[in-house]
Amino acid sequence: MGTVCCAGDPAGQSFEPSELIYHPRPAKYEVTLEMGAHKSYGLYTDTHDTTTLYVTSLADDGPVAAYNQQVEPEFQLARGDFIVEANGASGNADAILDKLTNDDPVVLKIRRRIEVTLILDRKRQTNEDGTEGDLQPLGVEWSEHPKAEGLVVMAVNRGLIADWNDLILDPTSKVHVGDCIVGVGSNKGGALNVAKALEEVTGTFQLSLVRAAPVFNDAGFSCSCFSH
Repeated sequence: MGTVCCAGDPAGQSFEPSELIYHPRPAKYEVTLEMGAHKSYGLYTDTHDTTTLYVTSLADDGPVAAYNQQVEPEFQLARGDFIVEANGASGNADAILDKLTNDDPVVLKIRRRIEVTLILDRKRQTNEDGTEGDLQPLGVEWSEHPKAEGLVVMAVNRGLIADWNDLILDPTSKVHVGDCIVGVGSNKGGALNVAKALEEVTGTFQLSLVRAAPVFNDAGFSCSCFSH
């Protein structure tokens, strides 16, 4: 039926497939933290799309670091996770941040980050006289002063992205309000860089998005993840 090849360690020891343990990361999970004598939980976040907190980094010590040392890898808090609720507060990033800053203890509901890659083709429009016109509008709105890792989609209007959404049946492959555009082709590394690349891109290009992991229920796929 096939073979499994396992690389040996530097000392020459090999491992059988049964000895290798895979830790699937749940799409959503819950964390309880106690601040105690610490001044914070050691968790740095961005308000991201105004409805969730996006974990940008973790402190080397403190409650979060201690929690991560005590749990299995699949349940550890990680950079890129989305905090969708804190002590009952949800749907508003400022309210969630207030709970995370002032409550002790705090119960967090987390969604893992997933990455979505789309291949799009942006062409120039043709004028009424047959001459080449302007680039096709993207139809995506983002914050006037973007920051952090990428561009949070605030609205999808008429243009390239809306046309793509109309053609695609799978909701996970559409661009949704709340998605974060983190790459345009090879251009990554911050919101301003991504914004410049997106405004200038022509022809076929790769668009990289991140969003909170979707949730599946008994009826199938739930799109609630796109509004977090």
